[in-house]
Amino acid sequence: MIKKELKNLNFKGNIYHDLNIRDKTAFKTDALCNYFIEPEDLDSLLNLIKYLNQKNEEFFILGGGNNTLIKPGGIKIIVSLKKFFNKFEIVKQTENKVYLKIQSGAMLQKICWYCAVKGYKGLNPLIGIPGTLGGALFMNAGTKYGDISPSVNEITIIDSKGNLLKASGADLIAGYREIKIKNIENFIIIDSTLKLEISDKTKVLKEAKELLKLRKISQPVKEKSCGCFFKNPDKSPAGMLIEKAGLKGKKIGGAKVSTIHANFILSENGCKASDIIELKDLITAEIKNKFGIMLEPEVKIVGR
Repeated sequence: MIKKELKNLNFKGNIYHDLNIRDKTAFKTDALCNYFIEPEDLDSLLNLIKYLNQKNEEFFILGGGNNTLIKPGGIKIIVSLKKFFNKFEIVKQTENKVYLKIQSGAMLQKICWYCAVKGYKGLNPLIGIPGTLGGALFMNAGTKYGDISPSVNEITIIDSKGNLLKASGADLIAGYREIKIKNIENFIIIDSTLKLEISDKTKVLKEAKELLKLRKISQPVKEKSCGCFFKNPDKSPAGMLIEKAGLKGKKIGGAKVSTIHANFILSENGCKASDIIELKDLITAEIKNKFGIMLEPEVKIVGR
């Protein structure tokens, strides 16, 4: 039904029905998506959002799938911008600043290394973080060295009514692993213009390589995971709490707490979404019982 009605609206792009999206997320767990939709251009995306809103259909915008766990029952509708909304260009350059306009489906690491090679300073704290630019913006991705929000000059969004709007960096409310926009509740990020400092190429690239090296030492980057699973509470890093609770290496089915960094849940062979959720619940209960702290997932858990 959806496929037929969208064609009548001159929708351009891909519509997959009853797709196993195992390879669309970092955990690589099986999950059925009733409709996986990839709009080809902005008009198709706008028409799609308006159509879904009119039908009161809930949908999820999936970026690189590097911070998402789909529940065992799957999910009805996913909209992905990764395939077609992935371009970037320099739109303005001054003596010491460069402005990059980047679509939300562009891969974050491609952008980070492009900037590092060019000597554009500002994104090195994000070196090694997987996923798309849109996901990085939505989650205000970052590390202890900094996050993405200070580099945002402007973003283009679609609001909950299907309107195309622009918001300046001053309109953003940057929080811990989230970005909000003044006076707008729900939104989809289409693109962003980042303002970066033009610096010494050799120094910026050297720093990027050093940060990636540190990341590889301290995190299980070669394993299947969604990075840090829990947000860090105010009192102590989540990984430290999990390690103190004696949960490093704890396994349930194919899900395992990393022995390198305890805030990483790994998806090993045969892992199911239910294994990860069960391990997440066990960790949460143990930390609450031992330390009186309620951990909150950083990973988005969606679906049925």
